[in-house]
Amino acid sequence: MELMSMWVAPRARGRGVGELLIAAVADWAALAGARTMLLAVAEGNTAAERLYRRAGFLPTGAQAEMPDGIRRERVMAKPLR
Repeated sequence: MELMSMWVAPRARGRGVGELLIAAVADWAALAGARTMLLAVAEGNTAAERLYRRAGFLPTGAQAEMPDGIRRERVMAKPLR
């Protein structure tokens, strides 16, 4: 399973909304039989990367090219129950 394009409105940030969204998707993915959840975070998006690390994601060492062909994303993975 892959978490793609998650966004939280600025006025809702810092209130646990991101953590709740990630937990809901992780629960759904685990119920669907997934053992791992992946995501890609743009290099330099440190706030998002901190959120994902708090949610249990770790860097895989892999990178993905963004659609603009210039920027890169770091791939992160979270093991599921």
